[in-house]
Amino acid sequence: MDLEEQYAIGLGVLSIVLLIVGTVLGRALAHAPARVTRTVFPIAAVLTLAVFGTFVVIARSHVKG
Repeated sequence: MDLEEQYAIGLGVLSIVLLIVGTVLGRALAHAPARVTRTVFPIAAVLTLAVFGTFVVIARSHVKG
């Protein structure tokens, strides 16, 4: 298995982990006040984007070609 395949598998695992965390967060905030939801979900979205972006930057720097 080459490095590119390892990063592809890692991205899949990361996606599943983020899906589980998002589901748990959604259930935890299901009955929270709207103010809390409006604060937490944008922060979670930015963190998700940052995690994926960081993963892609690292993968692109290590995989040549």
